[in-house]
Parts: sequence; C-alpha cells; structure tokens
Amino acid sequence: MRDEVIRALEEPHKYHYKAEWLESKDLGERRLFEIFAFGNIKDVPAGITLTSSMRSKLEKLTLITLSETHNELTYENIRQQCQIEDNSIIENHLIQLQDIFKVQIDSVNLSVVFLKRLDCRDVYCNERELSVIENPPVTKEYLVNNLRKWKVKLKQDILDQPR
Repeated sequence: MRDEVIRALEEPHKYHYKAEWLESKDLGERRLFEIFAFGNIKDVPAGITLTSSMRSKLEKLTLITLSETHNELTYENIRQQCQIEDNSIIENHLIQLQDIFKVQIDSVNLSVVFLKRLDCRDVYCNERELSVIENPPVTKEYLVNNLRKWKVKLKQDILDQPR
C-alpha cells in the first residue's frame, strides 16, 4: 500500500473518504477507502491488516455511524459495535470527535447522550459498485425518505396542518 494512502487513512481529523474511493484505480486501495467511507469496524475482511492508527480511525467512524442512529448509547453497546475493550478509549474517542458531535458523557452510569450532530459519514449514492460493504447505513434514498418523514412530522405535529 502506498504511503500517501496510509497517511490519508491515518490523518487525525479526516473522516470523509468518498472522493478517494471514487478516484482510486488500485482495487486494494479502493476496497480500503470503501470501508473508511461507508463501513464500520466489523466490515473489515479477514485478509486486510490495519495499522493501529487506521484501526483507531475506523473505531471513530463506527462511533460516528452509531451517533447517526442513536440518541443515547451505553458503553457496553459502544464496546460491542466498535470492538473497543477499554472505557478510557471510548471516552478519548468521544472527546476527539467533538468536531463531529457534542455529547454528554456519564462515566458513572457508563452512558453517552448525543446532544448535537455537526457532521456525518459519507453518503453512498450508487456512483460506483461496492465491493466490500453490502448495505451501507446511509444512502441517498435513506436520507430522502427521512427528510420526507420529517416534512410530514413538521406539518402535522409542529405546524398542525393536514397532509
């Protein structure tokens, strides 16, 4: 693997890899960029070896995915989904991701509340066929459907208008 690919995947404050995935000509590099753009730690195939920094980044990307689908999580759930053994690593990741979301960390009850989301994972829009990820969690269709639901909820519950 080229050094520039490793540097991009290990870059501390970079969480978007869709452009690299689309531009990549090398199949192995494209597979890695696909995992980092749309996947989670559990999507890494057995034959792919990650550096400790890449693994940490993928743990954080998995945590970002969890923040998009949950308002509150227990440390146990985070441990299982992100494959992290140590609570201090969970807390460090949460602190390092403050540019992505704001959280309330409860170290006593071992839980996290996501207060505000400032960014999200890359969105898959069928630009290229996926070779590793079977069901990306966030797709264009998923976002459009959620926006439609939000529009209906806004009209009915907030503005008190019929459909």
